[in-house]
Amino acid sequence: MKKDSDHAVILRWINSIEKGQIRSLSRAITLLESTRIEDQNRARNLLEGALERLNKTDRIPTTRIGISGPPGVGKSSYIESLGMHLLSLGFRVCVLAVDPSSRVSGGSILGDKIRMERLSTQANAFIRPSPSQQILGGVTHTTQSIMSLCELAGYSAILIETVGIGQNEGAVADMVDCFILLNQPGSGDELQGIKRGVLEFADVLLVNKMDGATKYLAQQTLQSLQSTSQLINHSLKNYQVPIIGVSSVEETGISESWQAVAKFLEQAKSIGYFKHKRQLQQEQWFKKLSEFYWLQHLHTAKHSRHLKNTLLKEMQLGKKSILEAAQEFTRTLLNNR
Repeated sequence: MKKDSDHAVILRWINSIEKGQIRSLSRAITLLESTRIEDQNRARNLLEGALERLNKTDRIPTTRIGISGPPGVGKSSYIESLGMHLLSLGFRVCVLAVDPSSRVSGGSILGDKIRMERLSTQANAFIRPSPSQQILGGVTHTTQSIMSLCELAGYSAILIETVGIGQNEGAVADMVDCFILLNQPGSGDELQGIKRGVLEFADVLLVNKMDGATKYLAQQTLQSLQSTSQLINHSLKNYQVPIIGVSSVEETGISESWQAVAKFLEQAKSIGYFKHKRQLQQEQWFKKLSEFYWLQHLHTAKHSRHLKNTLLKEMQLGKKSILEAAQEFTRTLLNNR
């Protein structure tokens, strides 16, 4: 009886999300982000129902855009300007802004609703700060699940802001249709080493702060990146990564940056690259969820705590090495399953 009741509650919840009710969507995301076992089981039922609904209905796929750059580059300001531009074009805009997590509570510290005051007041915009939970790049196993809920809620453009550069940005690029990288004025000669590796994830390169005291330096950076753009190897055949200067303060280059995104998506769709990338996104999502459920099983399975404590004592007494203990812990629980 309780199972039937829970199913009815989940169904009403999904209907409410599909109607675009913000409160229901926010509660669903909070449930997905919860680390409590009972919440995770309910979240799984909610997500299964949402995905089933998405697969049954014929709708235009949401455009998923990843946006990254070093701290202080102006990601939030650019996202707000881009979001306002997309609203003017008729899009419904969702921003998933991954914030640094508090080590004490695990919650978001910064809160992008404060930093995106204009966008946060718009009826067709939804901004959701999410804690990074100490994950590199801020991308957790729930990110793609949350994107699916937002798609069900009718958002036609999802913008994902990451914590900062150099933190596994490939994980972000693997789950979006287009990856935008913002560069600081003065960063034009950093195409060597790890910086070059990060640049190669980018589908669109932007130089921000083309205004005020930083305008001249930003122009130099733009020219430097443009002169070395041939060093950037993109996986889309015959595609030249556009490099554009923008100013969130003066609202310049925002429209051009979106045109560059639209052009990339058009070219990607024309040769099947877009479809292939969506398939890879499914594979990555499967991998992340599988790893999460497996880790969950390791630490919640019957006798898990007792076995772990026994092996730790044997390690402390020198009876087992850390490798032996870890292998026995995993192997025993896997065999018992």
